[in-house]
Amino acid sequence: MNDVSPEEIGKMRTQTRRLVDDLLLHEPSFSRSNCVPAAVDQALRELGYYGMRIPEEFGGMALGMLPTVNVVRELGRLPPQFWSFLRVALGPSSKSIVRHGSAQQQHRWLPAMAAGDCGVAFALTEAQAGSDLAAMRTRAARTSEGYVINGAKTYISNADKAGLFVVFARTAADAGLKSSISAFLVPARQSGMSIGPPMPTMGTTLDGLFEVAFHDCAVPAEALLGAEGQGFQYAMESLNEGRLNVAAIAVGMGAFALDLTLEHVRTRTVGGQPLASNQVVQHMLADVATELHAGWTMVLDGARRIDAGEDASAISAMTKIFCSEAAGRAADTAVQLFGAAGYTRGFQVERIYRDVRVLRIYEGASEVLRNAVAKKLLAQGSEAL
Repeated sequence: MNDVSPEEIGKMRTQTRRLVDDLLLHEPSFSRSNCVPAAVDQALRELGYYGMRIPEEFGGMALGMLPTVNVVRELGRLPPQFWSFLRVALGPSSKSIVRHGSAQQQHRWLPAMAAGDCGVAFALTEAQAGSDLAAMRTRAARTSEGYVINGAKTYISNADKAGLFVVFARTAADAGLKSSISAFLVPARQSGMSIGPPMPTMGTTLDGLFEVAFHDCAVPAEALLGAEGQGFQYAMESLNEGRLNVAAIAVGMGAFALDLTLEHVRTRTVGGQPLASNQVVQHMLADVATELHAGWTMVLDGARRIDAGEDASAISAMTKIFCSEAAGRAADTAVQLFGAAGYTRGFQVERIYRDVRVLRIYEGASEVLRNAVAKKLLAQGSEAL
């Protein structure tokens, strides 16, 4: 991990903000066509964002969490469809390969991932095993040449365009949850793997989510990521970082909604007076700003802890809960103050309102994360904070 000074982090954030300002000019055409202009992804590639968390030897930037969340906060102002593969590249999949992949796996996949040439899909969730991983039904049976995977994953982002899937499956039926799940690197279009039709979503995704089915999908022994039976642990440790990224996205989306609202209330008049002069409106804005500032402080604290090698499981869970819910309230306030315009397609606050909702669901639903925080508190007391 490269050490980055506060001044360098500030420059990266300013650079990203300027990039986002330029890319937002493409949003009106995207809203009409539902097609992301090629210039958007090209710009993200040229600045090396796909490799932010990947070691330099594989073409990445080897950034720590602190500079990463600063960049991610600014990217959060973009329509999520503009950087869907980048969001996944910064998430659990790449981190699992960096930490636990063999030299062969790392040299095969990480350079392409750092260049933005290989999108990755994180295949963990199942129809009956979302938050409840103990209910996972996908199996990977040992063979003389490797493993055969059978089962199905659902609500998988980017499955139609991914070049690689990180697939989680049970390898020991009689073992406990923490030692029965393994992770596998499965290339796209592997024989025995099929992708279902897209499931349209409220927001966030361009093509929807997908079911990925495995029917006697044979993979070699070297497809195993790390050690057998350690998949649950790999998923949980990488999700801690992923949750901080989601929290940073939430702050970025909420702050963008706040900026749009501030511009609106300064110019929108009611009874000959701008909305901004109304004390009720002022208090609504102050509440949003207070929550977003508190959330961002939590993000920075969590990032510093991860960079220092500390256990950040509780703080990452608390931060994702707080920031995702605060961003939802920021978007709701924006829609309320925009009135009918906030409920109309073509206005950015309407887009934010749809896109922000999923942040309370993926990479740990708020209720599940509250359970995790409570468990940590009951075991460690306030020392868990």
